[in-house]
Amino acid sequence: MCAAKSPRPNVTNIDEHRVAAVRKLEALRYRYRDDEWVPSAPAAVTQQHSILAEADALLSALVLRADELEGCIEGSEEAELAVITDAIEAYKAKRWPLGNEPGGKG
Repeated sequence: MCAAKSPRPNVTNIDEHRVAAVRKLEALRYRYRDDEWVPSAPAAVTQQHSILAEADALLSALVLRADELEGCIEGSEEAELAVITDAIEAYKAKRWPLGNEPGGKG
């Protein structure tokens, strides 16, 4: 179901998830440097699997939201769908640089 039209795109929920993701990465001792998240301590490397699982869960949430918006691309929904689509494509390109992988990833 389409949300009520508003004069401004409503991406507050996405912003909240982005802020939460950044805080989680920082708590796991990752730092954003030279356009990528890098571990600031060797202990952070051992937590990579956990980070990837959380990032994949965020990807799933974005895909579900994009599916909800797919049929209603007018006004704010169109802007929100564009932001989500860009985020999904950027994540997939970084996470699976070789493209599709066995098991449906990428």
